[in-house]
Amino acid sequence: MSIATMVDTRLALAQAADKSKPSPDKPVGVSTGVANQITRWIPTETISVYVALLALLVPLSNRAPSFESRWILFGIVTAVNPIVVILLMMAKTQPDDKFAWPVFEMVVAPIAFAAWAFALPDTPLSQFPHYDLKWNAAILSVTTTGIVLVANALHKSPDYDQVVTKQQGANPVSPEP
Repeated sequence: MSIATMVDTRLALAQAADKSKPSPDKPVGVSTGVANQITRWIPTETISVYVALLALLVPLSNRAPSFESRWILFGIVTAVNPIVVILLMMAKTQPDDKFAWPVFEMVVAPIAFAAWAFALPDTPLSQFPHYDLKWNAAILSVTTTGIVLVANALHKSPDYDQVVTKQQGANPVSPEP
């Protein structure tokens, strides 16, 4: 999944909210299974770039390692996430459609990116005394679960009737106003 999927999800919800179209003509967004609920919010584009750039940094030495370059890279890529969301939203919005700022996705993308970046073995969090890599999985699990819960609570994840066609079993009068 990816930031593009976040944008697709937002566009699917916008399409589903159009009262003149009670059910989409064709499947939109991504499926609504539990795994997809979690993976929908992973910013794979920026994580991939971060990992590639992280590999270019000087390896940490055992003697007085400096994490400054890792923190700078982390900060830059975190800040780029909302920009990527905006650019993808602009690219996927039809020219005659009014542009709607994807605020939720702009907030979620850097948070999800940070959780995934901190889950890597070369995390800049290792700079702190007593930090153990076992916390990486905890940070990732809590953050991704939290994002899914908040997204569902704020109705930012499509339900079944919003991503399937009438022919596939969607309620013909969905979504409810």
